[in-house]
Amino acid sequence: MSKVKYYLYARKSTDDEDHQIMSIEAQLFELREYARREGLEIIEEITENKTAKKPGREKFAAMVAKIEKSNGVGILAWHPDRLARNSIDGGRVVYLVDTGKITALRFPTFWFETTPQGKFMLSIAFGQSKYYIDNLSENVKRGLRQKVRRGDAPIKAPLGYFNDLRSKTIEPNRQTFKRMKSVFEDFATGEYSLTRIQDKMFSLGFAGKTGKPLTLSTIQWILTNPFYYGMFVYHGELFQGNHRPMISKKLFDQVQITLADNGKPRKEKITKDFTFRHFLVCGECGYSIIAEQKIKESGLRYVYYRCSHKSPKQRCGQRYYLPENDLAEQIKRLVQKVSLTESERDFCLSVAADWEKENQQPSNEMDQTLKAELSALKAKIDRLSDAYLEGAFEIDEYKEKKNILVNQKRDIEEKMADFRANGNRWLELIKNLILDANQAQNWASSGNFAEMRNFLKKHGSNRKILDCRLAVEFNPPWNLIANRGEIRPNQSPAEGGARREFFTYQVMRPQPESNRCYVDENRAS
Repeated sequence: MSKVKYYLYARKSTDDEDHQIMSIEAQLFELREYARREGLEIIEEITENKTAKKPGREKFAAMVAKIEKSNGVGILAWHPDRLARNSIDGGRVVYLVDTGKITALRFPTFWFETTPQGKFMLSIAFGQSKYYIDNLSENVKRGLRQKVRRGDAPIKAPLGYFNDLRSKTIEPNRQTFKRMKSVFEDFATGEYSLTRIQDKMFSLGFAGKTGKPLTLSTIQWILTNPFYYGMFVYHGELFQGNHRPMISKKLFDQVQITLADNGKPRKEKITKDFTFRHFLVCGECGYSIIAEQKIKESGLRYVYYRCSHKSPKQRCGQRYYLPENDLAEQIKRLVQKVSLTESERDFCLSVAADWEKENQQPSNEMDQTLKAELSALKAKIDRLSDAYLEGAFEIDEYKEKKNILVNQKRDIEEKMADFRANGNRWLELIKNLILDANQAQNWASSGNFAEMRNFLKKHGSNRKILDCRLAVEFNPPWNLIANRGEIRPNQSPAEGGARREFFTYQVMRPQPESNRCYVDENRAS
């Protein structure tokens, strides 16, 4: 009978790099000594740095393939769990023993013989190894769930943060935190597309592993990651985090609006100087308003704006060509609608000064209101959780509803924090609003259409053209100014209106006359 030859197999048992090396070195030393003492002939040493929790180890599979082609060999390993911790690999080893491809298994820490009793004990050892790894997995999952409930995100720290291994928390990175915050602030202005913000991030030192700029998909993931305003997602569910937020929820929401508005990279064949490019959508089909230019024989340049007619679902009926001058005039009138003249500015500032004198002591009314709203939201979240536990919702529906409520809760918490930190800072905000409204008047008077466009992008939404008429929905509180009438110095605020919006006292200004519009008769037909 020929002497059995052995494959020596050593595998790591931990994911920590230092322990990986020591574990394999220790196994090799012990196994070589064991082979020398027992007189075993080693035909090949195989080491592997992969977990045996699931099938897929390349070197183990290659060893099994060689064994299947042999006439009978043995395996030398430290313990059966080095060979398998899953049912598939364990079953393959037992089957190779049954078919005689493996004639001997030797372990310094485990007895085995190719008898029914020996194979039974080997199967038990493999089963124990699988039970150990399964139980360990459940313990890890339970620990992660507890960590999530405490508000500690069990994730790799995103850009601007780092994983503190000592405290096992995620902390701001002093070198990149402020730079990453500036990325959100700049993108929220609406002046950056994804490609432009990609260039900016690269200039700030944010690059991929290869040293190249971050991909656009990675940047989009960063800009939509709730971690930056103090939340985190775990298995599709939103949780309040204990980490320091980089930005406010308000700024994050503005970034999402900007991302939906101009976040997609655009490929432009020819760059032309169109003032209102990528600024408006069609009021009928919702697709972009595009600009076209025509050069007359005289050399004069005419610019027109029209619907792009790219909707695949409906045939848009808007067949006009709106001259840029007419569009500019409508934009000017819209900006003037929310602007303040010099006299209106002075009057409003004097009213704000009077209010400041009347409100030296901070009011608890707003704080109590926000507390009530927060308490009501917490009760809703509790009721939703109870309903889910009782089987009233599927898991996906529960997560969707809970995420909405958690975001609303975050908004109110930020409002409470701002109110307690700033007190009557609303008066300062009103003063800034008055000055900004007066600045808008200056832009309209000087014909600075680039600034007027940026102003409407920042303070207006749903910017569209329908039947040659421009429409913009102003965001609060600019909508209050838009709905005011003329403010005269002899007016006074309504009684008891220290916090009352003082832009709503008069009737609305007359609506502008209809605008000129050139219809493309060929398209209309």
